[in-house]
Amino acid sequence: MLVPEGDASFVDVDELRIGLFIHLDLGWMKHPFALGSFKITEQSQIATIRGLGLGRVRWSPEKSDPPPLVTTAAMQDLDGSNAEPVTASTPSNEEIEAAEAARQHREQMVLQRASLKVCERQFVNASRQYRKVLDNVERDPVAARKETEETVGGMVGKLLEQEESAIRLLSESVGDKGSFHAVNVTVLSLLLGKAMNLDSDALRQLGTGALLHDIGKLSLPDRLRWRDSNFSKAERSLYQEHVAHGLTLGRAMGLETGILTIIGQHHEMADSRGFPSGLAGDAISPLTRIVSLVNHYDALCNPGNPIQAVTPHEALSLIFAQMKKQFDGAVLMQFIRMMGVYPPGSVIELNDGRFAIVVSVNSSRPLKPRIVIHDKRVARDDAPVHDLEHCAEIGIRRSLKPLQLPKVAYDYLSPRQRSCYFFERAQLVAETAE
Repeated sequence: MLVPEGDASFVDVDELRIGLFIHLDLGWMKHPFALGSFKITEQSQIATIRGLGLGRVRWSPEKSDPPPLVTTAAMQDLDGSNAEPVTASTPSNEEIEAAEAARQHREQMVLQRASLKVCERQFVNASRQYRKVLDNVERDPVAARKETEETVGGMVGKLLEQEESAIRLLSESVGDKGSFHAVNVTVLSLLLGKAMNLDSDALRQLGTGALLHDIGKLSLPDRLRWRDSNFSKAERSLYQEHVAHGLTLGRAMGLETGILTIIGQHHEMADSRGFPSGLAGDAISPLTRIVSLVNHYDALCNPGNPIQAVTPHEALSLIFAQMKKQFDGAVLMQFIRMMGVYPPGSVIELNDGRFAIVVSVNSSRPLKPRIVIHDKRVARDDAPVHDLEHCAEIGIRRSLKPLQLPKVAYDYLSPRQRSCYFFERAQLVAETAE
């Protein structure tokens, strides 16, 4: 129903139609459209708006197309005076069910794409803000600090709005190589911090330290910005100096002590084998223990040389089996619980022999991820996301390396060379699967 309210007019989302000029009174990060005000031109836009959870939206009558006029001839057609006899056929139950299934699939695809687009826009925005920080930090460190606070504050605010969050795998084309790692570490650190019940101030410090943990690499040659086991002794020593450079920049920015501690300790290890100070155990701050683990996980999945990358499943297995003593035990167990046995980006074989890729994990219920299944009967761009929480008949047999997939399945699933993450509201995840 169209409802005037003061100087504004509102329309129930169930009454939306093509031709209405509407205004989404939401922050740009909370909807997938390029603009918050626009004329509806497609039915899919209506489905997306309904998926935002709004009861009604504001609209502008003067900018909207008028409803189609009903002519006298049309009215006569409606009352039967000009109508030819028509024999209506009643659709069968099978046809009704097929039409309903097709409608639900279309709505599901609209919501899936809308949610993914929102996540990707948020990742791109965070990447751009981080690039601005890097560009400004040496000539205007105070401005760089304010840009960092704005970026992290927005991410923390969005995360705390969500009762449950899901970790979403994104296209590897988002962002850029220079900001990819920093944003990934920030996203996963914040999710882990929330899972460990940190308050908003601790999350803000954690997110800021995570985003800026490698800022000292600005002083390094490009070839030394990614840790390499083949470094010479001199190269390794030069690489390790990025921690001290990061602290220098952090102090110039006016960062508080807790954030500087993360920057200064993010390569320390619980078994004292880290650098620069060889700290161990409780000497490493609680927030740093989170960033240290996430930093190492992302470096395994997304190394400087993509050939050396391991799958997310392998990365967790390696850390747990071979590096467990290097990290805080409670943090590591919470991270594994949050990411699940098959983190987003994992390629898997199902119990019926089909192949799939994990695209999302509810960080509160990680044992039932959301997956895309290779199905030659469905076009790749129309492949639905299956929520294993609602698909009891589907089980996971094992994890695979991408190159173990048959070529047709590899081309269909498009495993990422780089695992890129953001978070989305878990309630929406469940809605799209129903």
